[in-house]
Amino acid sequence: MPRWIVLSATMCLMTATLTAQDDTLNVLFLGNSYTYSNDLPSMFVDLSLSGGRMVVVDSNAPGGYTLEQHTTNQVTLDKISRGTWDYVVLQEQSQVPTIDYWRYNSMYPSARILDSLITLHDGATAFFMTWGRKYGGQQTWGGYSSPVFVDLFHMQDSLSSAYAQISNELSALLSPVGNAWATAVRMDSTVDLWQSDNSHPTLRGSYLAACVFYGVFFDESPMGLSYTAGLPWEDAYFLQTAASQTLPVSFARSKPQPFSCMLFQNHPNPFNSMTIIPYSLEKGGLVEVTIFNVLGQKVTTLVEADQTAGPHLVSWDGKTYTGSAVSSGLYWYQLRSGSTILTKPMTLIK
Repeated sequence: MPRWIVLSATMCLMTATLTAQDDTLNVLFLGNSYTYSNDLPSMFVDLSLSGGRMVVVDSNAPGGYTLEQHTTNQVTLDKISRGTWDYVVLQEQSQVPTIDYWRYNSMYPSARILDSLITLHDGATAFFMTWGRKYGGQQTWGGYSSPVFVDLFHMQDSLSSAYAQISNELSALLSPVGNAWATAVRMDSTVDLWQSDNSHPTLRGSYLAACVFYGVFFDESPMGLSYTAGLPWEDAYFLQTAASQTLPVSFARSKPQPFSCMLFQNHPNPFNSMTIIPYSLEKGGLVEVTIFNVLGQKVTTLVEADQTAGPHLVSWDGKTYTGSAVSSGLYWYQLRSGSTILTKPMTLIK
């Protein structure tokens, strides 16, 4: 059921004060189950709060809804007409953008209608680019079909093109959530973003979406935000990184996040052929990231260079400095930065 969310449940007593502030961002989400799953609007609020940003949201996201259905939905029309929104987010049914007939005869005409209503009430439109099915495949909806997509990335190309075209036409903001999912999968093919239907988002998938919205709305990297939606910090950091590496913004106006020198758990762990090691530096300087075996013998050095303060990633392919593959077992990775030495274990399984 749609519901009004004011900041977070723990801050309800501050509603009147916060909603009156000029720097509060007001966002209306219009979509379907992709928006409703894991309460993405509320997650975006809590993530924003952890970055010191005040947000008020509302939503209307009936299951399976298209933008065309939203154009005649009285709840949607009433919410838009309130005229209090900085942005109204439009999320199309997940298959429609990939099918030419529906893209040009339903999605785009409906987006134009909704955008005109949003503009009439002094708001701005933002599009929620969704993600492809986990394994791609042909999408059929309402008697029309898409091409046969060979994988996620092939389908994502179609979705990305569809959303980019209409957002450019309407000079609207675009939140490239689907592209961030593709980025995360390229970083770690085992990342758990889809539910068992290979369509709807897991908690990790929705958290990644919230990170992208944060970056788009505030022109600020989500990396280092303390809110994790209950995910392990290492997972949240990985998803924050995927969002940051996707967003086409410079973050030139970003305020620095309060990073300390930290070494996070590698992802995935255990791993087979490749793993990613995230870490953050409190200040710039000479950095070393080294791999050791259980006997304390150095296997390889991944980083030995001057690096700037902030977040970093390095990957290891399970090979020594000579290029030889190591055997399965327990290994240790170590970060040296100034006087700080941090070490964590990881497991290679072949």
